[in-house]
Amino acid sequence: MSTLAVSDVSLRARGRWHTTAGAVIAFWLVVGIAATLGYHLGLGVTWWDVIHPFTIGALTTAILVYSTHFAEALTRTATVGYRGVGLRVAIVNLAMLGLLIDRAGDDWGPLADASATAVITALIWQIAVVVKRLRGSLAGQFAVTVPFYLAAAGFLIVAILFAILATRVGSYSDLIAAHSRATVWGFAWLTVIGTVVTLLPTLAGSRISDTARQRCTRALSVHVVALAVAVVLHSFGEPTWAGLTQLVMVLAALLVVQPVIGMLFSAGSTWTTAAVSVVAGLLWMLAVAAADAVILMTGGDPRAGTLLLLPALLGGGLLQLITGVLHHLLPTLVGGGPEKVRTARAATDRAGGARLTLINLGGLLTLLDVTGPARSTGLILIGLGLTWHVVAITRAIIAQYRMEN
Repeated sequence: MSTLAVSDVSLRARGRWHTTAGAVIAFWLVVGIAATLGYHLGLGVTWWDVIHPFTIGALTTAILVYSTHFAEALTRTATVGYRGVGLRVAIVNLAMLGLLIDRAGDDWGPLADASATAVITALIWQIAVVVKRLRGSLAGQFAVTVPFYLAAAGFLIVAILFAILATRVGSYSDLIAAHSRATVWGFAWLTVIGTVVTLLPTLAGSRISDTARQRCTRALSVHVVALAVAVVLHSFGEPTWAGLTQLVMVLAALLVVQPVIGMLFSAGSTWTTAAVSVVAGLLWMLAVAAADAVILMTGGDPRAGTLLLLPALLGGGLLQLITGVLHHLLPTLVGGGPEKVRTARAATDRAGGARLTLINLGGLLTLLDVTGPARSTGLILIGLGLTWHVVAITRAIIAQYRMEN
């Protein structure tokens, strides 16, 4: 077989793999939205049934898939295939089903233990793969962002261990507060920060910020130490001091995020739906991180703060950001030539402003109260906007495959 033919097969395999991963992420988004509706309609759905499809199903799948992709690109190491990361994703998704079946968080049992252990196993495997990439890399200048993925996976392992301990020892509320902060501000936020340094400029067609790159190692060190201290303080029932250390973590994030966003205002940048979604998601996450710290510092209850902020964090922040990235990334990875990629991106961009308006207006409305019509309206708007995002991406990718055939 010729070199060109091998390359074509490789590109097709890459496109099929990332399309499948995108479908899995979309599936869990839909499950999470349905669970949210069931929860608010009083259909016997628990809080954890709502959270886990978003965090373990959609978010962890997305992070495993795309952190692997970016680690390969940033370390300039060859892709060895998708069997390994595919198996890690399969383990996490089977574990997700186990957590739902065992009603993890509400009624933790042996199946939840096995599922949590499976997720930890997949994460340790992911860490080993990324470390191997770093050791065998050509040490590109942006490989400094790859350690963010290692720290992120480490924090999720810690978060899962706190969840297991919460049902057995100590104060359940304190340990779950530690669990939630390690998951969101460790696993999710660190992955996002490490990725946007190079990805956001790519989406907008702007120059990658040298300032952000130079600050990465320092910002990561401060973030890891501050969050580790905060998590320990939460576990011992000291939320006020935990809030103070979380504020240090927010400042560390600003060291990297500010120059990345600032570079987008340079000449030549293009504000596509993908770029605006990612910027809006970043700003939501920064705002929620700061709000969480302030609520804790002023004596607010950690669980009450989580209940208030979580819809804005997940819908306006993480999920808006992930679906925004998919607007650009899936057409690129499916490939088929520059013209087909540009056509697919243009298709995902149509009516993007309306979708962004729904998501971000919904995020604002959810902050007005923990319950009530404003909250319900906000959740509906976020759900509609995210679903519309998924539909727009799906239609564009299907059309892209049809063009190839």
